[in-house]
Amino acid sequence: MSWRKSRLLETKLIPDSLWDAENSILLLPPPLVKAYVTLINRHDLQELAVSRDSKNPPTGGLTQEKTDEHFAQAFDGSVARAQLALLDPKCDAILSSNAYIQSLAGNKLSLTDAPCGAGAAAFSFLANIAELRARGVLPRQPLDVCLIGAELSEPARVYAQLLLNKLCVELETQAIFVEAEFISWDVTESLSNTDLITRMTLASGTHPQRLLIIANFNGFLEKEKKRSEAEPQFNELFRHASGKNSVALWIEPDMNRATSNGGLFHWLRNKIANTKWGKFIKELSDNIEPVLTSSAEFQLPLALDETATVRLAVMPLSLERTE
Repeated sequence: MSWRKSRLLETKLIPDSLWDAENSILLLPPPLVKAYVTLINRHDLQELAVSRDSKNPPTGGLTQEKTDEHFAQAFDGSVARAQLALLDPKCDAILSSNAYIQSLAGNKLSLTDAPCGAGAAAFSFLANIAELRARGVLPRQPLDVCLIGAELSEPARVYAQLLLNKLCVELETQAIFVEAEFISWDVTESLSNTDLITRMTLASGTHPQRLLIIANFNGFLEKEKKRSEAEPQFNELFRHASGKNSVALWIEPDMNRATSNGGLFHWLRNKIANTKWGKFIKELSDNIEPVLTSSAEFQLPLALDETATVRLAVMPLSLERTE
């Protein structure tokens, strides 16, 4: 793949349904907003959604209570973060945007979102592509997607399936056809990781273009100090995901736990540079700016006259093997 070239999605082509250029505000993709608001109302989460505290955001968890809190207060921000990595309206993360767009080549995509939570990153990607097609920015060619959502929280997986059920109708009007399964995945447990790898391998047999999204993991890996337990599983995950036409995007909030020396991305870069990981992972950014960052305001889907700030840090990675 050729990555270092001018951007594939020109900023002037981003439609006003996704980016308010005059006010520099992200607008979440309409099909996903519709599905999200429907579920918030159905599960009586409106009050929880409007009581968010930006200084103390929820981190999610395994219980229904923790999942509801995260879904109501943080899902939209996760959607916006992934959208910022794709659209890159401020030209801060061109390599990230190009990696997303280039993954559409061939029209048969194996998409793995791990950990997926309620599906924010994967659904943001798919719904934004659908809106770009609806507005004539991208060609409306059949796109078959095999989506694997890997997540430890069962309530989050239920929300992901419910969202996809609502979203699929809108996606199919833009010739995007999704077959999905949402599976239990514990990144600290080798057998659980093997189950995910097996499914990814089977999917790549029929969907050779591969995109691995890892998003919003710094809280678990850094704050809860699970990085060392997870490291062997990441080694296996990246190694088995590697090959021709394979790319990964690691997306985090732009905060010290992710971007500082000793933080999550610093650890990842060291593993690529100084271990066998370098045989199957290649940084697409450079030493001058190894981690791409951006920020923007986004419109809150449940309070359209209000905005919140989303901050992005992303590492686009080629998983083509060097040996």
